[in-house]
Amino acid sequence: MTGTSEGPGATADGPGAVRKALRVLEALPDHGGVTELAAATGLPKSTVHRLLRVLVETGFARTDDSGYRTGDRVLALAGKVLYRFDPAVQADPALVRLRDDTGCTVHFAMRFGGELLYVHKVEPDKPYRMGSRVGMRLPWHTSAIGKAVLAELEPDAARALAGPGELPARTANSLTGWPELTAQLAEVRAAGHALDDGENEAGVRCTGAAVRDHSGAVVGGISVSTLALEHGMDELREFGPRVRAAAAEVSTALGHRR
Repeated sequence: MTGTSEGPGATADGPGAVRKALRVLEALPDHGGVTELAAATGLPKSTVHRLLRVLVETGFARTDDSGYRTGDRVLALAGKVLYRFDPAVQADPALVRLRDDTGCTVHFAMRFGGELLYVHKVEPDKPYRMGSRVGMRLPWHTSAIGKAVLAELEPDAARALAGPGELPARTANSLTGWPELTAQLAEVRAAGHALDDGENEAGVRCTGAAVRDHSGAVVGGISVSTLALEHGMDELREFGPRVRAAAAEVSTALGHRR
């Protein structure tokens, strides 16, 4: 804050002043008044008012008839960040850790309109490779990631994505009735992760969990995939907490604040 009209007092706290300013800036999209911001940040109103003056002077905040608002400098900065933002790159560290922890293939898929597509895949060092590939479309009702996402949506939205009428079978294990799938989605919500017991591809099992973005919206999910000959369903269930933790890491990397 050096060089503002606040004088020496504005920089007296050094890093502490920066932290306080960031707290105010982070609360600004949801709170427009000094009193509200003070309550949201836990800072004295005098401190909030002083920091707001600096933020306005530097373009990171602005004022209107209803109070303070996020400034144009924040929007410009966000635009530059998003231009270079690649969700797959952001997710990679968590996916690599999950692969190393489980020894399984790890996938990251995202929603694009009404479709669910793989955007990243991390393979273990094994003599076989999964047939999945980046860009491949996933079915909503038979894949672990698809079910993990559907479980987080309102019933009407989930039904619209899964499709009308009887659901197509991918394997002999696929659920094709919406009532049966609805019951399974309730179990997914309770557990926090979904299972695919050879429902999408015969002989392949998966555990998946949903991923959220900065707005809290469910934008996709991650999964671990393995051969049924290598891991039983009990082991897949044991992977659940690890997959959920990795999904939370990816969500944080995408800006989600829990």
